[in-house]
Amino acid sequence: MRIVISNLPDDTTQEDVQDALSAFAPVENIKLYHESGKPMALIELETTHAHAELLANRIRGRLYKGQPLNAWVPTMNW
Repeated sequence: MRIVISNLPDDTTQEDVQDALSAFAPVENIKLYHESGKPMALIELETTHAHAELLANRIRGRLYKGQPLNAWVPTMNW
């Protein structure tokens, strides 16, 4: 399953995302994208869709470097 996280600060690194989310789940497979200007993280986890939705809900709204995160499970496989 995949979880997408957006609204990350511009200077975010993959290691930053790993550190910030380690309390929620073991996130070892992270890809950071900068296509829209702001970085977005794509996290791949071996889990069920329902569990991924729960994790996304726990992450959504959390403050990271002063910015509320947005997180969701994509409906398309990208």
